[in-house]
Amino acid sequence: MRITRVLSTLWAVLLITGCGGGSGGSAGSNGGNSVQNASPGGIWSGTESVSGLQIIGIVDEAGELHFIRADGAQYIGTATTSGNSVSASVQGIVPLGDTFPDGSTSGSGTVSGTIQQRASISLNTSFTTSAGSVSTGTLDLTFSSLYNVASSLATVAGNYTDAETGTVVSVNSDGSVFAQDATTGCVFNGTVSIINSSYNAYRVQGMYANCTGINSALNGVSLSGLATYNNSVNPAQIIAGVNGMGNGADYAVVYVLNHS
Repeated sequence: MRITRVLSTLWAVLLITGCGGGSGGSAGSNGGNSVQNASPGGIWSGTESVSGLQIIGIVDEAGELHFIRADGAQYIGTATTSGNSVSASVQGIVPLGDTFPDGSTSGSGTVSGTIQQRASISLNTSFTTSAGSVSTGTLDLTFSSLYNVASSLATVAGNYTDAETGTVVSVNSDGSVFAQDATTGCVFNGTVSIINSSYNAYRVQGMYANCTGINSALNGVSLSGLATYNNSVNPAQIIAGVNGMGNGADYAVVYVLNHS
């Protein structure tokens, strides 16, 4: 299992599946006495104005976000809300071996705007690469009702095939994960765990060993992130985004895994 360059056809499937508002309503008055903060949790989809590429966002109830772009770049941070306002500082990282247009591999930025809980998010974005290139734009996201599907280890247990490499990924009933890529030598050992059983977002953690070539940079790097399970397509899919730091560099990995 190695770094996956996301295929646009796979993203298109998720973008058209299960879209629309779900339960939970939007933030507003509570008995006329107070204003609640909207929950940022959800599976969100939209198109980034700067690149024109599709974005899939996985956000848990605590606000941890992994925005995964169709070229494999990830934007990671924690969203905070105040009423129907939402904001986050984000770190952007491209897949190992790729770069942003100016040749950099990472950067930082902010997103801010409005949120309608379990419905939509409208954001203004600002991002500066580590090489100093600045870009500003917008990102409008739509909630997917797939987020409202309950999560469990029994649901995700099974064997999966990496959409790009064909590597078999085993997810056991206790949440342990194992994969070995015959081409790169990479061995992945990790875990998947439940964050909140009411929602379709999972915690993924793990570490690579024995990688060769360019992927050897991942050896020993602790990776952590979020995943979601889509059983409305055939075969069912796990989509995950993780990130970590090692040897002074930031790394991000995207997985698209087809149930086999």
